[in-house]
Amino acid sequence: MIFDYLRRIFSRHTPRWIVFNIDLAVVALSFVFSYSIIRNLQFETFTMNELLLPLMLMLLLKALAIVVTKSYKGIVKYTSIQDATRIFLAMTISTFAFVIIRRYMQSQHDVLIVARRSIIIMDYFICLVALTSLRIGYKLIYRRINRIQHNNLQNIIIYGAGHTGMMAKRSIEADMTSRFKVIAFLDDNRQLAGKSAEGVPIYNFNKKFDYVTEKFLPKELIIAIPEIAGYKKKKVIEIGLQHNLVIKNVPPIDKWINGEFTFNQIKNVNVSDLLGREPMDLENKNIQNALKGKVVLVTGAAGSIGSEIAKQCTEYNPKYLMLLDQAETPLYELEYKINKPNIEMMIGDVANEGRMRQLFKAFKPDIIFHAAAYKHVPLMEDNPYEAVNTNVFGTRILANLAVEYNAEKFVFVSTDKAVNPTNIMGASKRIAEMYVQSLNNILDIKQDTHTKFITTRFGNVLGSNGSVIPRFKQQIEEGGPLTVTHPDITRYFMTIPEACQLVLEAGSMGNGGEIYIFDMGESVRIVDLAKKMIKLSGFQEGKDIEIVFTGLRPGEKLTEELLNQKEQTIGTHHPKIMVAKVRKSDYAEIEDVIEGMLRNRDKLTNRLIVTSMKQMIPEFISNNSIYEELDKKAQLAIE
Repeated sequence: MIFDYLRRIFSRHTPRWIVFNIDLAVVALSFVFSYSIIRNLQFETFTMNELLLPLMLMLLLKALAIVVTKSYKGIVKYTSIQDATRIFLAMTISTFAFVIIRRYMQSQHDVLIVARRSIIIMDYFICLVALTSLRIGYKLIYRRINRIQHNNLQNIIIYGAGHTGMMAKRSIEADMTSRFKVIAFLDDNRQLAGKSAEGVPIYNFNKKFDYVTEKFLPKELIIAIPEIAGYKKKKVIEIGLQHNLVIKNVPPIDKWINGEFTFNQIKNVNVSDLLGREPMDLENKNIQNALKGKVVLVTGAAGSIGSEIAKQCTEYNPKYLMLLDQAETPLYELEYKINKPNIEMMIGDVANEGRMRQLFKAFKPDIIFHAAAYKHVPLMEDNPYEAVNTNVFGTRILANLAVEYNAEKFVFVSTDKAVNPTNIMGASKRIAEMYVQSLNNILDIKQDTHTKFITTRFGNVLGSNGSVIPRFKQQIEEGGPLTVTHPDITRYFMTIPEACQLVLEAGSMGNGGEIYIFDMGESVRIVDLAKKMIKLSGFQEGKDIEIVFTGLRPGEKLTEELLNQKEQTIGTHHPKIMVAKVRKSDYAEIEDVIEGMLRNRDKLTNRLIVTSMKQMIPEFISNNSIYEELDKKAQLAIE
């Protein structure tokens, strides 16, 4: 009961007028106390009448200084460094003003001579200490009562005993709504091991992690090293997850609100941190030279990749940025995200030749980033015509228009699913790769200068529309289960900004005809990713959320590839970008097959489309698909 009563008292916001009057009372008592102490030490007698004038003047000056610095307006139970600074300024300004007035009046009258320098100095320090101590004491009492009331505090450990770690600890302690207590720091610096910071012990991360978790039973681990290397952060996260800790992260300093850090800014780590990838060092000058002052067209601009390419393009000052997509609502939303001049939002289908010609004639783009495509494997198995219409016919239309209207570069965004394709989507992207590469080769023979066709090939990107990460997040929010197709399925991942930066870099360095592949790092088992996402969300697999295996979907591979068996790579100036040495495609043969499909597009059945694709791509072997029978028939024909 008594704690409830005290908590109600201390929880109330003390009115400003009460704080102001208490401050003045402390000021008055401090001056009287200093005056009496100094005079008594010097065995001098004094009367209250001689003290009255200097006291009134000191009260007036300090009252004015308190009002000017607004030191009385701070919420006492949330007293901070800023509040102490205001008190310091108020006392310093008022004391300095008193000294000046005393010196002036001393030459005119003797009324202030009794306020000796020793008295003024003692009064200054007593006031400063008393006013600050009262506020801090009030805050500590409130915090103590609040903590006693909530004695079920959860233990937290902080990785990083530096400045940011201290800031994280203080923000947790300052937030009265938090139910956490920092019980240990972990750090890689051996010199800090065995010491303490603000009463909290520091342990060596590599040697004492198990000891700390067993002794203190923490619930959370906060990573408080802003510039931590990607591989190291991944290691810390994985060790923390092994101990069933909730992992959180202090944001970089440049993300702090107004340069200040609060408890609410501590967030759960991102799934991208599990990749352990290091930040890229891109040749921004190359990209700047390639895009500055140019008319740039981005197709599929409302998609995950296209929208990020568009955002990054705006940083390089293109003359005009054309953003094309057939998805109305996402394009409308993108318009508000990229609110800059010289940007044109255009709705259109890349497979509509009349509409595309209209756009090229009106804007004459210099650089084309072609990201428009149908990409979902199971859907394209059921809709092969749409896959070919957009991914093949649409790419052919844009590529031919780029040549006709003298575009400088055409950058085609492909996928690792184009390598040894097992599905229609991957095969359609491989045909598009073959077409633009063969077109570049035939132009090399016929013309000295022409449109440069460049292909970029990479794997999955974290968080893209319809990908596994958003689906897992949604399933976790719904309470599970998480659906994984196969326990051994693996994929390569990179972040959307990283993938798009590499696309821009490859586009700037390309001379035409190259297929650039990106360093995707290590492949990730999808089931492991699912387990980590469950833990990162604060749940336990099998207890809170289940993982269910549903079987491979039509056309799906167990593992993805960036090169087939006959392809090799050549390095470039960028360590994460390589050029694939692929077999050259014959433009006349590819053009003949595509033209034939176009002429008979109204008569094409799904079976005929897939048969034509397999004839163009011998390595296209369907997997877990109804079109596997076509491969069996082809094999029997060979035998």
